[in-house]
Amino acid sequence: MIFEPFDQDRGWPVWQYVDLTLDAKFGLDAAAVLESLPAVGYHSPMSMSYGLTWQEDSHMQPQPGTHVALTVAGLRYLGSATEPLLGSFLVTVRHMVDAQSKLTPDPRQVVEATVSSGSIMEELTTWSIKGVSGPPVEAMMRKVRRVLGHEPYLYNMVHQPKADIEDWTARVPAILRSYRGIESVDDYLDRLIALVAPPEPPFAPPSSGPLDIPYAVGYLDAVWKSRTNSHLFVNLDPASVARLTLTCEDEEEFNSFMSALADVLGQMAKPGTADPPQRGALEQVRDWLVPQLDADAGDRVATAFGRLLRLRHIRVGTQHADARHKAVGAFREIGLPFPPPSWDYAWTHIAVMARGALDALREEVHGGLRQP
Repeated sequence: MIFEPFDQDRGWPVWQYVDLTLDAKFGLDAAAVLESLPAVGYHSPMSMSYGLTWQEDSHMQPQPGTHVALTVAGLRYLGSATEPLLGSFLVTVRHMVDAQSKLTPDPRQVVEATVSSGSIMEELTTWSIKGVSGPPVEAMMRKVRRVLGHEPYLYNMVHQPKADIEDWTARVPAILRSYRGIESVDDYLDRLIALVAPPEPPFAPPSSGPLDIPYAVGYLDAVWKSRTNSHLFVNLDPASVARLTLTCEDEEEFNSFMSALADVLGQMAKPGTADPPQRGALEQVRDWLVPQLDADAGDRVATAFGRLLRLRHIRVGTQHADARHKAVGAFREIGLPFPPPSWDYAWTHIAVMARGALDALREEVHGGLRQP
């Protein structure tokens, strides 16, 4: 169900398509099928995991509009239908590893290896003649690019200036040295799993400094102003910001922190607006920003806003007695049990998520939003 639209060059499908199609054709519960698939690593916002499928926020149930993709591990199980693509992926990884091994270090600055889609196409042409990879037509290049974006350590490495033109470059991280001499897709998966799945469970709880969220807000606002000539956060309440720097001891303080976080996030205003709206500030800024960016950056921004919106739901679910039962589902969506092990642990978990979402917005605004 996931591969067929992708194979037809229509991209990865949204979750609703998979859900409705599996139900109509086979009477299967897609969520149960997804939950049953094997994976390695740890399903949480702070950990890396790897399985047969990929989606944003993989530790949570996908939403109807969430795109669901297959990883190389998933493609591996589809037999001959994916052999040309997997062969092309393997050739591409070897080419990237080779580029990284030839990098000349500079004592004065950081240097980074990159490969172009043109050089990858040349490699694929050579190896397709030998029958190792698929022919490097534009559709194959597009598929290789999309698969690269869903593999650990290759996330966000591809830069494509024009979404409608298959001309891109890929940064090569140093960790790809771990793939030197790979001989097959199975060899790639064995090495990847060794990197993703640590030998022992992580015992350290998530950590967050008291100034993490205020700093993230300040940095994002500064970058936003440099790109739009206006502040993103308007009329911030110093008391709300100050509350976010304190220690959480109990449920009452947790609820106070969630109110403060919601108050800060509610002060967002899109360019051309003097004051934030009374309701829906996050949605308004999201709806303005996403169309300004290319597709990949827009997807990441939408995901970041989705995380912040889910945190806003946590505040509602815990503070209103008549809706307290909703807290169970709300906590589960962000990878927490309810009640949590401790309220300090819950707040730290949420603070890490909020900081990560704000940092993602800052990075994409800095890298993709054009100055007026």
